[in-house]
Amino acid sequence: MQIIPQPLFPSMVWSTRFDDHATLNAELMKLIHQMQEKNPAGVQNTNVKGWQSPNNLQTLPEFNPINQRILQACQRIGESIHFMPNLSYLHQAWVNVSPPGASNKIHYHANCHFSGVYYVSLKAPECGSIYFRDPRVASRMMTYPVTQLSEFTAEEIQMKPEEGRLYIFPGWLEHGVEENRSDRDRISISFNVLATQQR
Repeated sequence: MQIIPQPLFPSMVWSTRFDDHATLNAELMKLIHQMQEKNPAGVQNTNVKGWQSPNNLQTLPEFNPINQRILQACQRIGESIHFMPNLSYLHQAWVNVSPPGASNKIHYHANCHFSGVYYVSLKAPECGSIYFRDPRVASRMMTYPVTQLSEFTAEEIQMKPEEGRLYIFPGWLEHGVEENRSDRDRISISFNVLATQQR
């Protein structure tokens, strides 16, 4: 008897790591420190004990190298899942600086097709993982009697942070970031991307 699994409605998380991330991240670190010095209060959203910049990196020419890569990656993903041609990809991006003890509460991002995070500086694995919650709410009514969790039975799945790694996922996919238990700041850039028809 052959039993064939057929995944339905998968929740995708895409990732890539830039070959030149060391050079890119060194420049980003300089810019991020300058931003933090100019605005030490930052803004408060899902960050707990951390610093977050305003959602304005997309307006700052000095961040063009990372902005362009984010948009290029999202456009390629859009093409791979058959988005309409000739769409404009618009985004907002911001910086997260999470010192030891900081975390991000579980949340989702409304009104965007893609969300994501790019890791600039961290000390793995103690810095804490990003984690995603199963969006199939009804699946929590009955747990499976398993000896080992899988992508099908887990309620939450972690993905390890890595300097130079870009993660992209649907904005509706609930996610959070564990407490930074390392002795270094965890520094990342988060973003939302909307694909819209050109006018």
